[in-house]
Amino acid sequence: MKTKPTLLLILVSASLLIQSCSTPKNIISLEPDREPDKWLFGQAFVSDSIFGIHYEVGFDRLENNRYQFDFHITNRSNMPILIDPASFYCLPCDSSMEPLTENGVNAIDPEIEILEIDKHLSRNEARQKNQFGVAVAAVSVGVAAAIITHTDDNPNNDHLAHDISGDLVDDVRISDMESEFEAFDLNELRHTWSNSTIRKTTLDSNYAMYGKVLFPAFPQAAFLQIFLPVDDELIQFTFKQLQLPAQ
Repeated sequence: MKTKPTLLLILVSASLLIQSCSTPKNIISLEPDREPDKWLFGQAFVSDSIFGIHYEVGFDRLENNRYQFDFHITNRSNMPILIDPASFYCLPCDSSMEPLTENGVNAIDPEIEILEIDKHLSRNEARQKNQFGVAVAAVSVGVAAAIITHTDDNPNNDHLAHDISGDLVDDVRISDMESEFEAFDLNELRHTWSNSTIRKTTLDSNYAMYGKVLFPAFPQAAFLQIFLPVDDELIQFTFKQLQLPAQ
């Protein structure tokens, strides 16, 4: 008599658990707090200038807990200027525009990201070389084992060479494939950071540069202020953060 209610309770609990685990997260988007200066393929851009340095900034997307912005920077002054994204910073704010952090939070530095990727690639290369050495050792062990099994009279040793060297080579082959996939992903990531982001650059007069700038994400913020130093002054942009339901 107790089996049916217990089974029903288990089924209901499992159904509720599945529903709770599969609920999609809200989509986070940022929009300018004022009328956009221009639109480009559905992306809203705001712009401002100081000392002849012109910035256009548009939010792209949130990915891996980082905001991605597209920056268009033009030097209309008569002097070259150093553009360093590491000097850009943001300030997350609540609905009353009160800061959520004591200090501004700097943008992600592409040079540091690229250096970390290079370190991973170097370790990956060393690991692959070590795996090659293990594979050579495995073959040597297999040869030695084969000699032993062919010179003794114990039939139980007939599979010794295959078992020892074969298992080692299989393990090395699997590990080597994993290293190759990791290296491919890292090289793709390095290419993206190297060619798609705003990097530290001396921007000459009458030249422009385009690329992405990434900031750490603050899902709890209502607003995000972005500050861009130009000499001793700051250009400021404010974006309103939206939580859009996925259902």
